[in-house]
Amino acid sequence: MGVTLVKKKMKYPLNWYLPISFAENTDDPRKCISFAEKHRIKENYMLDLLCCEKVFVPVFDEERSHFFLYVLQLKKKVVEIWDSFAASSQSDWGDRRLHNLLVSLDFLFKDDIDQKYQNVWSFKDFRMERPSNVPQQPNGYDCGVYVIKFMVAPEEVTNPDFVFDSDNERLEVALRLLASDVNSCSDDLASKAEAYCEQRFGNCENLS
Repeated sequence: MGVTLVKKKMKYPLNWYLPISFAENTDDPRKCISFAEKHRIKENYMLDLLCCEKVFVPVFDEERSHFFLYVLQLKKKVVEIWDSFAASSQSDWGDRRLHNLLVSLDFLFKDDIDQKYQNVWSFKDFRMERPSNVPQQPNGYDCGVYVIKFMVAPEEVTNPDFVFDSDNERLEVALRLLASDVNSCSDDLASKAEAYCEQRFGNCENLS
């Protein structure tokens, strides 16, 4: 009932944000589908196919020890690969994972596609693109921060005037995690930070 009420109040369109564990299982479509069904990925993260505009899928490439992002544009039937270290990309690995991901989504949404698109629409038919305006990291370790920023503010990061400051973005991510309502460790972390501050500086209230 709760989901029904939420769906009635939804503004069109909306985006889906999948957990990174979903892409971790795309080495085999059967494994990916089994994982999605077991953990109710569709029910928890993907409410209504017709309402969705974009799907953000974070990916970890074990061969490169590198995070990047798939952005599925459903209306355009395009998959964009947002890679902040594009020069190191290995197309064979990424292409295989992407194919398995799309096959898995076709299976998970088979009933929806049959009902709403009369079987003439498929994730597997999406065209792959690599946008040239994706910001590039200046080092070998900031990929995770870039992917988070890509998901939080995609329009901002693709603006030609946008300048990525890794230190500021990393601090913002840490503060968001600390202040999150679902962070069960926030009180403990705040107490430890206050204790460290008192030990290091004497009185935290005197710090600006």
